[in-house]
Amino acid sequence: MKTMDVRQDNSSRFDEKLPMIAFRSASPQFLQIRLYICVGEEPSVMVWEPTMTPLALLFILSFLVCVDLRILTPVLPSISDSLGSSPGTVGLAMTAYSITYGLGQLFYGPLSDRSSRIAVVRAASVGFSVFTILSALAATTGQFIGARLLAGAFAGAVIPLTLVYIGDTIAYERRHIVLGRFSIITAFAMAFSASIGGTVAHFISWRFMLVGYGLLALIPIGLMWRIKIPPPAAGPDVSAGFSEILRDRRAQFVYIAVFLEGFLLWGGMTYLGAFATRQYGFDQFIVGLLIALFGIGIMVGGFLMDRISRRFSENGLAALGGLLMGASYLSLIPKWPFIIFAISLFLMGLGYVSLHTTLQVRGTEISPAARGKAFSLFTFTLFTGIAAGSALFGRLVDAGRYETMFVIAGIGLIVIGLATTLSPSRSAS
Repeated sequence: MKTMDVRQDNSSRFDEKLPMIAFRSASPQFLQIRLYICVGEEPSVMVWEPTMTPLALLFILSFLVCVDLRILTPVLPSISDSLGSSPGTVGLAMTAYSITYGLGQLFYGPLSDRSSRIAVVRAASVGFSVFTILSALAATTGQFIGARLLAGAFAGAVIPLTLVYIGDTIAYERRHIVLGRFSIITAFAMAFSASIGGTVAHFISWRFMLVGYGLLALIPIGLMWRIKIPPPAAGPDVSAGFSEILRDRRAQFVYIAVFLEGFLLWGGMTYLGAFATRQYGFDQFIVGLLIALFGIGIMVGGFLMDRISRRFSENGLAALGGLLMGASYLSLIPKWPFIIFAISLFLMGLGYVSLHTTLQVRGTEISPAARGKAFSLFTFTLFTGIAAGSALFGRLVDAGRYETMFVIAGIGLIVIGLATTLSPSRSAS
């Protein structure tokens, strides 16, 4: 495989010295395939050269990070037994991971504005892989928490900068489609990572799971190091500070909307498993399968995004997403049969793709000259909303007031979707 040259137009440069036949896939942003017919001492030799583009490698690394965010959930009891600690104490590793993951956004975004998205991601990914492996080698709970804290700090570069890279290289009019494909990756990870991790840990061990996972991540990382980064060119000023970005009215709306989306949607999602257990008496295995329907809904929405975006305007997608998610939450208030709960989770996933993708598209267009810094605020705000929603909704759940939570989340998400249609988009700004 030859060295890849990162260009804004993602164009391919073939070796003009070789007679060749070149085939490209239908999606050249992701995979380019070159087939050479060589002429020389062995005229029949054919060289098969698949070339993964930078965006394809970023998608793979994003998938691995999404898996890492959730892979430990089913194996916390095994880890606590092995380390001689309680599940609650070991669970602090997940808290530490999330904190450094969220705070890292405020560092990696500005850094990538001044250097290179690819360079920052590949350097951080090495740290992510190393500390994932070291997590498996931990002999004490403190070592495990420390390794996960540092793994989260490095993992925080991958997904946000992938989205920023999409903003850099994909035309605004096509970002819904590409981000829809990205949502398929994240949804698959959300839907199946816990079950896969639990299976491997059950039949082998949680240490083997983490070592194997860390080593697996080295494959796309190694391929990414083959990418040739051109020297930084003189470009627009990226000195805009966070305060300057926040003074922009369009940015203010996007950040408020994504904060509330995280607060309402993900804050409520935290307790849907507990609700299903109380309402229907399901065990953890069945609850896990039901919650996976949310991820499957996201996957289906991602596959259909191309068609959906042709039928609906950008504002229409936002309104549709808010209505689907809001109605799904409100449908949980009556004591319907569990099939309604399952359908609601699936529709919630469909709605999430429509609304969140719209907010992501607009988020990638805030302050293009300092896109990394601006989008780091987007991601940080989302995580802040998730943390706040989980904490405050937890008080309602402890009081047994699930219905109140569903009303707040349902009406709030509908309002966000409708309000997004009134906010200025790129075309209006």
